[in-house]
Amino acid sequence: MKQRLLPISILSLLVICSLTSCSAGLQTFSKHDISFKVDNSLKLEEYTFDIQGQNLRKGSTSYEQGWVMSTEKNFIFLWVTTIPKFRPAEVRTSILTTPDVFQSASGAFQAKIAGDLITEELYGFNVTFAEMQFTQPGWQASGITALWYCSASQRTMQLILINRNAEREMKRFLRSFSCVPSQ
Repeated sequence: MKQRLLPISILSLLVICSLTSCSAGLQTFSKHDISFKVDNSLKLEEYTFDIQGQNLRKGSTSYEQGWVMSTEKNFIFLWVTTIPKFRPAEVRTSILTTPDVFQSASGAFQAKIAGDLITEELYGFNVTFAEMQFTQPGWQASGITALWYCSASQRTMQLILINRNAEREMKRFLRSFSCVPSQ
C-alpha cells in the first residue's frame, strides 16, 4: 500500500520562518543515490519516519524513505519508494492535501494552495507543483510544493519550500537533482 508522503508527524517539527534571500554558496547532499545542491546557509538534518508509529525523529535516512530538512524548517525534502509510481490522481491528492497537514498543527498557522497545479517537464522529471501561501497573525510567506517520480530508483520525491522566490529555487534544486542508482 502506498504511504502518504507528508504525514502528520511533520507538524511538530515545522517552525514559522521565511527565507528572504539566498547566499551565493551551495552545498551538496549526496546519500542513497540521491544528490542535490542547496544554499550553504541551510543546515540540513536527516529524519527517519516510523510508519506504524507515525513518528518522525532525527536519524539516518534509508534508500527506501527519508526526510531532509533545514534546521530553519523552510526546506523539506522527502522520498519514499513507490512501486508502481503514483497515478495522476494520487499526485494531485498528495499536492492538494499538503496544506491540511500544516493546518492541523495549530489554528494560528495556516497554509493553502495559492494557485493552480502545474505539471512541467523540468530537467528530465515530470514535476507537478503548486504555489503555497503560509500565514500566521502578523506574518505571511510564499512557498511551493512539488512532487515528481524518479523511475531510475522507483522513488517519489516531494519538495516543500518557504521562500519568496520559491519557484526559482525549486528549479535550481531540480537542475542539480539526481536519483540514478550507482552501478
